[in-house]
Amino acid sequence: MTDPAAHPALDSLAGRFGDRLAFPGDPRWDALRSPWNLAIDQHPTAVAAPADVEELRALLTAARTDGLQLAAQPSGHGASGTLDGAVLVRTAAFDRLEVDADARVARIGAGVRTGGLLDALAGTGLVAMTGSNPVVNFTAFTLGGGHSWFARSYGFGSSSLRAVELLTADGRHRWLRDADDPELLWALRGAGGAFGVVTAIEVDLHPAPVLTGGRILFEATDVAAVFRATVAAGRTAPDTLALHAGVVRIPDVPQAPAELRGTTMVAVEAVELGETEAGRTALDTIRAAGTVVLDSVGRIDAPALTAISDEPTDPSAGYGWSALADLDDAGIDRLVEAWQSPEGQPVMGLAFRVLGGALAAPTARPGIAGAVREGHIVSGHAIGVPGAAEPAQQGFAALDAALGVAASDRTFCTFLAPDVGYSGAYAESDVARAARVKATVDPENRFRGNRDFV
Repeated sequence: MTDPAAHPALDSLAGRFGDRLAFPGDPRWDALRSPWNLAIDQHPTAVAAPADVEELRALLTAARTDGLQLAAQPSGHGASGTLDGAVLVRTAAFDRLEVDADARVARIGAGVRTGGLLDALAGTGLVAMTGSNPVVNFTAFTLGGGHSWFARSYGFGSSSLRAVELLTADGRHRWLRDADDPELLWALRGAGGAFGVVTAIEVDLHPAPVLTGGRILFEATDVAAVFRATVAAGRTAPDTLALHAGVVRIPDVPQAPAELRGTTMVAVEAVELGETEAGRTALDTIRAAGTVVLDSVGRIDAPALTAISDEPTDPSAGYGWSALADLDDAGIDRLVEAWQSPEGQPVMGLAFRVLGGALAAPTARPGIAGAVREGHIVSGHAIGVPGAAEPAQQGFAALDAALGVAASDRTFCTFLAPDVGYSGAYAESDVARAARVKATVDPENRFRGNRDFV
């Protein structure tokens, strides 16, 4: 248990919360406090899982009395700091999900994960602006901007955010829309998390009577050719087609599946809203760039969207790097060469996504996650094994140098590395504007997000 003299108000909630309020010394402590990325070592004052709004409000009162902050982290994705002096709030209990297929609107509790939402949309002919992993919390993904399979058609996930149910520092819990507080909604669309505790969101659903998607795998030696072909296809592909390309070098470590250790996989992942001739042509151009060893592209339903990338669904330690960039053939060759160099060996995966389309245009619902000029986002990933941090950073530096002037100094909010503030994703003027919103709605700085307003 925590020291009652240090945090008496918080400690007084122990009887009410039971095992849903944990302190250092609890046998479950390390599991409860850990984020998704186990390379982040966060040490909150306590971890709480409120069952309802009244318990959440009681946490807020106790935090104010004890001089603590509240940090909502639904499923642990995006963690970047130690959380010293904060109560870590898990929102799993807020799991209500309502789909109005006729109005094309969903109300989604802050405990709902992407896979659960897509299951609910099966058979409706509708999709939400979801990502590629079923266990990612949908509310957190949306409030961070959220790059979806459908971003080229509809912009960031946050662009489809209609309303937010929010507990603010004054103790009020209410639904908020643009008409109520346009500045707050603007900030929540991409920099959410530090303005209060979000308990639900309302989002647009988009028509998808036909979905086409899947993965094309190539021989390892085809990486540069396949990357170049994907960049070329992306220049003329319809906005309804999402294209992701990547190469993964599976290291010979216990964390990797035994049957894959020491192998290299080159993949292009695609999702199209519909099934167009232009989309088929783009994929055929990519297929012709190498030796296809597996091709799963075909008709899919909404729940299958999270199976395409086959991403890990269990927490693990890792390091990452990313940058918005404009890729061309020469840049691709330099990037692959850097990844294959001795300096690049610690970097397990190298990937990029084709941007453009609706991402490059202003949205009907303004947000800090606004238009993106660059045509691609490039990322690198390394497994967080002991002693890997410094070699991984050296590998990332080699990739960044290979991009050179083609790279921006910014990335997507959901791609930011730990300890990097919102200025790593947004213009300084926009970050300053969001900071002013924060000061207005949370003058005591009672809520802590994953990122700082710097």
